[in-house]
Amino acid sequence: MTSETSHPSRADTIDQEGTRRDFLFLATGTVAAVGTAAAVWPLIDNMNPSADVLALSSVEVDIEPIALGQRITVSWRGQPLFITRRTPEEIAKAKADDTADLPDPEPDSARVQREEWHCPARTPSLWRVVSD
Repeated sequence: MTSETSHPSRADTIDQEGTRRDFLFLATGTVAAVGTAAAVWPLIDNMNPSADVLALSSVEVDIEPIALGQRITVSWRGQPLFITRRTPEEIAKAKADDTADLPDPEPDSARVQREEWHCPARTPSLWRVVSD
């Protein structure tokens, strides 16, 4: 008579160990990735600008009360920023200088967004004159 044994075969044991090993590798890799992200996050978050820098990066100015021909000075990033509401004569004079032989020639249309307002800044793409 043959008796049937209830012991698992060696092949089943190897498959189970392989599955267990794969799980351990996956779990270890996941814990390592989460731990690395948790350690690196404060370092990356520290590179964001502080609140005082963000407060200095923008300025809002009410330009409605500025009369024709008047210039105001606003502090932006600790430096003066001059905003001028030009008269029609000043606009015509600036356009006439477009063809003049200047050391740094730049047409008036490249310096201003709207003809009436002039704000000479080092980086004019960083500011906008909003009215109306």
